[in-house]
Amino acid sequence: MIAASDFTLGVFGNANEDDTINMQDVTYTELIILEYRDQTELSDAKHDGKINMQDVTQIELVILGKEKELTLLDSDDRIVTIQKPTDRIVVYHHQCAEMLQILGVDDRVVGVRDTFEAQVRRFPVISAKPSIGNGGSPDIEAILSVDPDVVLAYTFYPAHELLDDKLPDHIAVLRMGCTGIGELGGLEGIEAVREEVIKFGYIFDAMDEAERYLEWHDRCVDEIIERVSEIPDDERLRVFVESSGGTETTRTGIGAGHPAHGLCLLAGGINIGAGCIPSDPGGSSCEYGDIETEWVLDQNPEVILGRVMGGGVRPYEQDDNTLLKAYYDDIRGLPGFENVAAVKNDRVYIITNDHAITPNYPSALATMVKWFYPDRFEDIDPQAIHQEYMDIMDISFDVYEQGAFVYPELS
Repeated sequence: MIAASDFTLGVFGNANEDDTINMQDVTYTELIILEYRDQTELSDAKHDGKINMQDVTQIELVILGKEKELTLLDSDDRIVTIQKPTDRIVVYHHQCAEMLQILGVDDRVVGVRDTFEAQVRRFPVISAKPSIGNGGSPDIEAILSVDPDVVLAYTFYPAHELLDDKLPDHIAVLRMGCTGIGELGGLEGIEAVREEVIKFGYIFDAMDEAERYLEWHDRCVDEIIERVSEIPDDERLRVFVESSGGTETTRTGIGAGHPAHGLCLLAGGINIGAGCIPSDPGGSSCEYGDIETEWVLDQNPEVILGRVMGGGVRPYEQDDNTLLKAYYDDIRGLPGFENVAAVKNDRVYIITNDHAITPNYPSALATMVKWFYPDRFEDIDPQAIHQEYMDIMDISFDVYEQGAFVYPELS
């Protein structure tokens, strides 16, 4: 398996620091107590600063799914302790909400940010839950009124001082990615996805559902990775990856810190903007940055990949591609771009954020490899992969007849 597990599961109790918690961790912890093994970062299952038989008991309870609390590292690399069972969830994070549907625990949601209400197709159960306001200025009173066990937030949003610092200690704030392969790209990014899904399985006692998702994920992604690996470096396409919102003189380039960059790499593209976008004056590359249109002209990319978000673009909720086509036409109509290889050869493509930058990234990846290298991936069916994901989320949605996810659409 190309996308084999090769990561350390960041859950306390994973004493031997592999990708799961099992009886080997019990044995390893006992050997630490007997001083036959060195203590590891995650061997303190109770996270109380001591290694003793209480940690052994905690690991055994985690294996049985009967632990009273679980301590883990979230995607913001913070140590978070969650009370179990985790039955009451507040959600700010759209992508993590999809994960809740994958695990079949969306009925445990008791409050959502205001943007869920308009996403009935994507979140048929969650969208009907009570609103706890927007994420820019969290309504702490509204959160407390629904009495959550955990709040699922983005790693960067809402701000820590506006959310975490104002909640009582018994409410855990869990900041997870859920946006696909992230900035890493390649196998490291895939391993990060697998770790995150398994963490969710432990948190919500839904390991069978987590494994079901991972079986689909690995089956779809492994084949693509293997076939992309066969493309020689000198045959890989040079891609300009941008986000909607640019002007005639300045484009919003996507750098090495964004999941769209990781997708581009995994699809066999070379993101020409990586390393060219400063996070601050004199800083290193990051997620977004202004790039002069003249620079793009000079680089003459073979492909332009636009990620559209905002502006009312919710691909599950609308069936026409008017907004996607408008963005496509905007790129093609930029002054001088008629001479850019990507435009001359009809290789401008648009993806939507709510499709590609989610746990559904395998279907977006399948679309991209078919765009980038159609002769090599003629037999890949991205829509079939997407429909399988709908079935895993257990929502009634026909991707062949509904939604507007990419432009141009694949024939």
